Amino acid sequence: MAGPEVQDHNSPAVVTVMTTEHFVLQTARSAGIAEVNGRAGFYLAAVSSGLIALAFIGQLSRLGTAFYVFGLAVLPTLAFVGVTTFERALRNAVEDFRLAGRINRIRQFYFDAAPQVARYLPPPGPELPAPRYRPSWYQFLTIAGALAVVNSVLIGGVLGLAVQAGTGTLAASAAAGVIIGAGALAAHLIRQREIWRAAGRRPASSPTGAAGR
Repeated sequence: MAGPEVQDHNSPAVVTVMTTEHFVLQTARSAGIAEVNGRAGFYLAAVSSGLIALAFIGQLSRLGTAFYVFGLAVLPTLAFVGVTTFERALRNAVEDFRLAGRINRIRQFYFDAAPQVARYLPPPGPELPAPRYRPSWYQFLTIAGALAVVNSVLIGGVLGLAVQAGTGTLAASAAAGVIIGAGALAAHLIRQREIWRAAGRRPASSPTGAAGR
């Protein structure tokens, strides 16, 4: 019985199917990474351009009404783009994690079909664990974590600017901006942890991902 099983593993059709699937999964991972990098780059470029424009308006209007109107129109828009970019980066990361798990299963097939490769390749793990982010500051090393910081600064700035426009008190606007920004950062990090905990409750090799496209 062992002979036919090995023969099935090494049949040209099976090898072609598995290598093609491996290639397709790796291509999907590359496409997801490229999408996240592109969206994050677009977002950061938009933030940079918006802040430069806001500085010019502030100089021309001497921090008058035009400055507040422009700031309260541009900064919330940038914050919205940032939140959606953060969410997409997070979901793409989970999808990449699941694709890596499926590639890991295909590598297990390679080792079953050709045990001699064990001398030259590291063996695949049984299942890929979801990231735990321990210590907790590792969350900031991801693209989603970096976007969370930028988003939180923007959100805090929006609220601080709104308080400044309404009260004209720098201390109140600064306090409101810091408190709201810190709360936004905590919300982003909690969201990231919840998404990864949900991903960890399902095997990485699950054929359907939670990222949703």
